[in-house]
Amino acid sequence: MAQPVSTQQTTLQVHDTEGHTYSVLFRVDEKSAQGTLMITGSATGETQQYELTQLQKSRNGKTLGFKASGATVTLTIEDTHTPPRLHLVARVFVPVVDTTYTLSQAEQERFVEWITALSVGVLS
Repeated sequence: MAQPVSTQQTTLQVHDTEGHTYSVLFRVDEKSAQGTLMITGSATGETQQYELTQLQKSRNGKTLGFKASGATVTLTIEDTHTPPRLHLVARVFVPVVDTTYTLSQAEQERFVEWITALSVGVLS
């Protein structure tokens, strides 16, 4: 009998403060709470890939936490802004990356639904 698929994935389009567009792909193995984050810049076409471990989510689906490249990373959707923002903070003892991207209302809602549906642990 085949094992149920435990890999979930989603894509997003986000924009940095200078208006550059990025395609973001999340692929998560729910069983191991591990995954991959791939970010492709539309201007450069370059793709950055990060291996994610210890994935957790908030109960409201607005925060995703994980470890990547030795850093503790928190992705938070700030939906009180127009357009909504995706706030990324990566810490290695202190914040090493603290940046904000904007995304469309539809992308933000789809991302929250995806996070909410993920079968991974809940952030404390």
